[in-house]
Amino acid sequence: MKGTRVAIRYAKALLATAQEQKAVDQVAQDMEAIFTTVENSHELKAVLSSPVVSAELKGNTLQSVFGKVSPVVKTFLALVAENNRANHLDGIALKYKQLYQDLLGKQEANVTTATPLTPELEKAVMEKIKTLTDKKVELVSTVDKDIIGGFILRLGDQQFDASVANQLQSLEHKLSNRKALA
Repeated sequence: MKGTRVAIRYAKALLATAQEQKAVDQVAQDMEAIFTTVENSHELKAVLSSPVVSAELKGNTLQSVFGKVSPVVKTFLALVAENNRANHLDGIALKYKQLYQDLLGKQEANVTTATPLTPELEKAVMEKIKTLTDKKVELVSTVDKDIIGGFILRLGDQQFDASVANQLQSLEHKLSNRKALA
């Protein structure tokens, strides 16, 4: 649901409203909190996605769970519930974050490594990022031992895979193709 047209439309509308109300930064903080809460609460996700739960009950749930958000976001949550789009709330929040970062000229880069990021590897990753974008980049690091070594960099819709696991898989593919030709 994170990449749906619904999420994009609602996120753009929320950003436009936030800009009119001069509350872009506050809305960004609220949407980050909403995204985290929805992603980490299976019960809330179940309520928001249930076709049995009424739009009114979903709206009341959102208002009680997110009672301390800005007035712009409170109104937005009521609208989302009223239009039966509460099941897209996590996607809307994620898209809002992306639009907000674009507005600020920032971009998030995800780097996956087999071990925690060392300063040397972080420098190598940042060098690669400089060749891919002119924006200010916020680096988010994840550890995945399955990649064996190296790193996988995701920047927007681009991916640069310099992992040992990928190199071994590529080598295996080449060897199996040669075997098939012989």
